[in-house]
Amino acid sequence: MSYTEIDAHLVAPKRFVTLSHLNQVEQADYPGLQESTSLSMPDLSKILRDLEERGLVEISKERRSRYGATLVWLTPEGKQTFKSLLATLNRIAGR
Repeated sequence: MSYTEIDAHLVAPKRFVTLSHLNQVEQADYPGLQESTSLSMPDLSKILRDLEERGLVEISKERRSRYGATLVWLTPEGKQTFKSLLATLNRIAGR
């Protein structure tokens, strides 16, 4: 067992809680993510942009009546990556 097995980038608290929330829902909007993670809007935007660049989330901007909504969801790769990360953490923790 080695610390090199863990993707330190993804276990950073802000990224980890964002991935955790997205893993539990089909999709989320920014206000819902902000409420569930307690992250500021700038932090959330930065994290989601980073996760999108890594191919772990997809982001879509949609129009709802007069207002726009930004929806976020895990990609299949994002789901697999998070599942693998959890399995690694549990294995290292002895579970």
